[in-house]
Amino acid sequence: MRTGSTKPFYILLDVIFITLYAGVLLALYYLGRLPRGISVLDFVLLGLAAARLSDVISTDDIMQWLREPFVGVEEEQIAGEEVQTRVGRGRGIRKVLGELLCCPWCVGVWVAAGLTYAYFLLPRIIWLFLLLMAIAEVGSLLQTFSTILVSVEKYLKSICRPDEAP
Repeated sequence: MRTGSTKPFYILLDVIFITLYAGVLLALYYLGRLPRGISVLDFVLLGLAAARLSDVISTDDIMQWLREPFVGVEEEQIAGEEVQTRVGRGRGIRKVLGELLCCPWCVGVWVAAGLTYAYFLLPRIIWLFLLLMAIAEVGSLLQTFSTILVSVEKYLKSICRPDEAP
């Protein structure tokens, strides 16, 4: 929630984001490499890589060290169940960065921007990283799909036992 004490820091993050965009745009202009288009394959790779890296940063244990100074955990009761919720820790910029890091969609915008900037500024260096992250995301999606299928199968078995079928 944007309170009076955190609003200036949200504005600061917006200004930083817009300044980075303008800086990259100027760099590409002066390098004579303003983008005119992107291949479908590279677009898909960027999207998958951004999704994977956003998830890694905002939720995976391996990046806990990055989130820990900014993100705290609060416990609350929801529908009679104890639920842990990640929240921004502290006040001011620390709280705002914590709120950013708790939100995969928010992190995703910054990650997508960074990967896209790197793609146009350093295409040969970043392409292999994009490929690795995209492959990891495809694997993650396949695992999620497999888990869903197993859950559906268990549910269907529970409502329609073969020995009870007409």
